[in-house]
Amino acid sequence: MMKNNPETYNELKVVNNLLRLSNYYAVSQEFLDEAYDFLMKDKTNKLQAGTNSIKFIEGDNIVKEFTAQLTTSTIDGLVLTSSLLTVIPHYVPYTSSSGGSWSGGSSNNNNNNNNNNNNNNH
Repeated sequence: MMKNNPETYNELKVVNNLLRLSNYYAVSQEFLDEAYDFLMKDKTNKLQAGTNSIKFIEGDNIVKEFTAQLTTSTIDGLVLTSSLLTVIPHYVPYTSSSGGSWSGGSSNNNNNNNNNNNNNNH
């Protein structure tokens, strides 16, 4: 990837996206070089990264898989093509044990007050 300077906008975009990938994953320069060559080989090729691996995908086929450590807890993965980088943000499901409940108290009180005021006016 870094052996040659990017000469086209598309090459520059791939380099930029791979550098962004390296902000999220602990990967070697050799991996980045191979990923660059793979993405430049065919515009339909893509990298799909999860929490502990990065897959090289041609069409619907996984052609190679690397173990790669995610270095942040802010994302769950990403998908990278020669023209696009899609980051999958970390999802934290809501659970009742995480606190906070709402009974609509304020709204109910306002309705009751309005009803009482209407009854008193008649």
